[in-house]
Order: sequence, then C-alpha cells, then structure tokens
Amino acid sequence: MNDRIHDVLDGELPRGRLTPAEAAELAVAEADFAAVLAALPTEPLPDLSAGVLSRLEGPARTPAPGGARALVAWLWRPRPVAIGWRPAYGLAAAALVVLFVGLGRGGLPAPQLTPHPAHQVLTQFVLDAPDARQVSLAGDFTAWQPAHTLTRSGSGVWTVVVPLDPGVHSYAFVVDGERWVPDPNAPAVDDGFGGLNSRLAVLAPDEAPL
Repeated sequence: MNDRIHDVLDGELPRGRLTPAEAAELAVAEADFAAVLAALPTEPLPDLSAGVLSRLEGPARTPAPGGARALVAWLWRPRPVAIGWRPAYGLAAAALVVLFVGLGRGGLPAPQLTPHPAHQVLTQFVLDAPDARQVSLAGDFTAWQPAHTLTRSGSGVWTVVVPLDPGVHSYAFVVDGERWVPDPNAPAVDDGFGGLNSRLAVLAPDEAPL
C-alpha cells in the first residue's frame, strides 16, 4: 500500500485522484478493515478488576479477640507517642528500673562468684637413662600411678612436660615398668618404704623464687 492510498484513508487525498490500480488496492484494504471490525464484539466487556483484586489480596483475616497472640500483637504494635516506640520497650525499661532499685536497697541477692582454680605451671622432668627402654613419671599429682610417659632423645635423655599446681610435690621415675628411680637433679626424701623419692617446689607465676 503506497502513500497515496494512505492519504485517501486519512482523508487527505480525494479518491478520484487515484489510478485504477490504486483504486482497486484501496477497495481490497477497505474490505479487510470491514471484516476485522465485524469480528469485534459490540457488547462491553465485563469488569474483572474487582475479582482480580480479591484474588491478589486473599481472604480478609480477622484477628481472634483476646488470647496471648492478641496481647503480644498489642505490645509490639507501634504507638504514635514516640517514633518507633512499642509497649514492650516500656515493659523492658520498667524491669530494668526495678532491678537497679532492688540492687540499691539490697533486696536482690548478689550473684555468686565461683573462685578460679590456681593456675597450673608447665614443669619439665628430665632423666638421663640411655639404657632404659621405657620411662614413666609418677607422683602425688598422679596418685602415684605412672601416668606420664617420657620421650627419649637420641642421646638417651628422657623428658616430659606436665602441668602442675603450685606447691610442693613428690615424684619418682619408673624405669622399664618396674624400677623406681629418684631424680638425681632434685632433693631426695624418704618414701616411707625404705626407698627414696624426689621433691619439687612449684611456684605460682606471680611468685618470686626464694
């Protein structure tokens, strides 16, 4: 369809100025337009807006009167008294006031403080026993059970590091599971059975040696 036919349809050009071929093309276009208009319904379309909105919004929910849920909703609902203020905030503030007043009057018990145990001190034990196959450590801190196994170096020196409470401890080495040997580098004390044990004084970290 050329511009001249468009001008005729727009009312800007008289039909008599069209050529016979253009007049025939115009007649075909007008017939097509008439068929399209005839297919359009003449009755107005129903208004579906109310139904669509009801489906989007869902059924109306009516809160149940009373009950814990209603109370929580009332406490948490903002009030125009202050920006963002909720009744729950007021209850929390009142509880804090009661707490501080009770502490000031001695009405509330003071929290019980559990004393911390004394800090243990890492203590190294050393025994030079190149012929030993196994060395363990026993003492009053292990109920005299050979609970700590020493590690052997290449030169035959056995060592272990044990955390001990500050204080005076008695101990001995157990060589190869059967021979009790005192520490040659520590003071010796009678074990009460005709043998010797070793004695060690462990100082707390904040104590200076005598």
